[in-house]
Amino acid sequence: MNTPVTVDEVADELIEPARPPIETWAIVHERLHQERLPALDATGAIEFDETQGLIERSTGRANEERVISPSVLVALSFGLLCVVIALISVSVLIS
Repeated sequence: MNTPVTVDEVADELIEPARPPIETWAIVHERLHQERLPALDATGAIEFDETQGLIERSTGRANEERVISPSVLVALSFGLLCVVIALISVSVLIS
């Protein structure tokens, strides 16, 4: 979704395919506004203005932590596994 976007628009987008009753939409909207969006704002993933109900993409924060993507983590794990196997193989050949 292009930002800025309202909580209403996000709720509409999330439940659109299912077309549930209005009560379900209200529950989704309330949870987004009270729990999910403030939590994402706290992590720096988005910028959420609770008073206006507006969500924007995060512009980044000064002390933002870097998170390793799952694909990089898999590649690093595979590389480490190869090094361990190579060391064990060399150890067995020398013995």
